[in-house]
Amino acid sequence: MKKKVLFLCGGRSGEHEVSLISTKHILKAIRRDEIEPTVIMIQKRGRMDLIAEENLFKLPDNPKEIAGLQGRPVDFRPYSNGTDKPGFVESGRLLNFDAVFPVLHGEGGEDGSIQGFLETAQIPYVGCKVGASANSMDKIITKKICISSNLPVAPFVELTDLAQVSKLEMTYPCFVKPATGGSSIGVSKVESANELKSAVEEAFRWSTRLIVEPAIVGRELEIAVLDDGQSRVLSPAGEIICRNGWYDYDTKYVHPDGAELVAPADLSSEQLKELQNLASKIFDAMNCKGMARIDFFQDHKGNFLLNEVNSIPGFTPISMYPRLLGLAGVSYPDLIARLLNAALRP
Repeated sequence: MKKKVLFLCGGRSGEHEVSLISTKHILKAIRRDEIEPTVIMIQKRGRMDLIAEENLFKLPDNPKEIAGLQGRPVDFRPYSNGTDKPGFVESGRLLNFDAVFPVLHGEGGEDGSIQGFLETAQIPYVGCKVGASANSMDKIITKKICISSNLPVAPFVELTDLAQVSKLEMTYPCFVKPATGGSSIGVSKVESANELKSAVEEAFRWSTRLIVEPAIVGRELEIAVLDDGQSRVLSPAGEIICRNGWYDYDTKYVHPDGAELVAPADLSSEQLKELQNLASKIFDAMNCKGMARIDFFQDHKGNFLLNEVNSIPGFTPISMYPRLLGLAGVSYPDLIARLLNAALRP
């Protein structure tokens, strides 16, 4: 019997367009004899629309070329049409589904918000639960949890007020980041003290708490983790080699030639085993479920340091998560199937 799956995409964060691209490619990969999809997009102002797949498929893969997408308005009712099952309603019709696959990157989707909503409505969903999602979204909390578990993290300073800038002693270059958020939105590379205040002001546009990190001289490496409740897959490592200075939003999504994504990364078997072991420990320390992409630095001494944890990684054509799991022997359709099976398992 086919699984009826509701894919939630879009959202109110700055990663709205990236979410649409991820969803488009997930829908292209699913096995239609196993999955019957429905797509609801959350507009940037919060309205929910039922989206026709063919309109989603027409979208370009460059997020800056996506002008917008419209569908038919959808409401959520705790108990629709007198049933004992909450759900989404379009034109008075209850949309039936077995599970939700949230493909919502950034705030409002990856931060525990939508997970709490689905928990309250008692709707099964793919991926991390509320606490793990919220903690993984917050780079400061992530690092503090991992430090408490004796796991190595990149050094950082927390900022909560613009006045703290004058007292900040940093080596340069450094990075200023919103504590919450993704896709490098609001992130600046700072080359000197003269640039620091403007970078902090920009980051405060996106979050009330910031993280400031010295630039790590070394490599950027990633591990994809898939845990369906019955087995865990730790992928080979992927490496990001930037040609444009650093891995900003445009390099990730707009200019595919701006960075080389090397998969698998050139690591010895001992180094890969160490990195996979660290990724597994971080996945457990953060209490993740289903999926996560865990990003590391390798410094000039060869030490691996946690950068961040992504609880809803990208599924675009150039995203590392499905690519790395493919190298581990998990095809894109199998990946989606295993995540859904985990969500539906008691």
